[in-house]
Amino acid sequence: MKTPAYRLEIEIAPGIMFPNWSVVTSAKTVDALGAFFEAFGAEARWAGIAPEEDRVRRLILAQYVATGHAPTPAGLSELTGLSRDAVGRLLKNLNVRDLVVLGERGETITGAYPFSENDTGHLVHLGGGALNAMCVIDALGAGAMYGEDSVVDSSCLNCARLVRVATGDGGGAIEAVSPENAVVWSGIQNTGGCSADTMCKVMTFFCSDDCLNSWRAGREPAPKGFRLSMDEGLQMGKAIFMPLLA
Repeated sequence: MKTPAYRLEIEIAPGIMFPNWSVVTSAKTVDALGAFFEAFGAEARWAGIAPEEDRVRRLILAQYVATGHAPTPAGLSELTGLSRDAVGRLLKNLNVRDLVVLGERGETITGAYPFSENDTGHLVHLGGGALNAMCVIDALGAGAMYGEDSVVDSSCLNCARLVRVATGDGGGAIEAVSPENAVVWSGIQNTGGCSADTMCKVMTFFCSDDCLNSWRAGREPAPKGFRLSMDEGLQMGKAIFMPLLA
């Protein structure tokens, strides 16, 4: 008998449930989300989040699409009216939760899921600009989070062939995929505290099932994860990211 998937459902803000299960129609996506949430420790990351923490998190995401980059702590202080010390404390709390990623000295914002300041190889064209996404699931879900169409440029992890995905319907539907046989690999591995440096590295595209199978066959032990269609990958991205700015 198949073990039921871990089914997370938490209120991250008044009336806002995470994830958005209503956009998930694939049983395989349900399983992939369950495995991801267990490995990520999602419930603990969101538990007891303070309104000011969430306000800062949302402002960072708004600034990403408005300016193409994360704001500075000084900029957040101006936007919120909070002192630099207060902003610093909130950012450290968000970093511990792995909702925001800080630089080594904790003085700069280097990422806030779904976006990164680093060149990740997953580029999402959105809001008139181009942003680096943490992984392909993040890239696929970003458009739906803002309610905007997007284009995602990444590459096959096995052969480096360009993979391009366009979304329509305000980021809610797959409009075009090139190559048409490209698939999503939702890898699962222990986060060790920061998904950006671990699990995000194994959530990627392959240009075909042949490339995915070749990549898996060349690794011992075989990588754990879920092969998803592009639509199933988009469902996963929407479920995770649509609530984050709702």
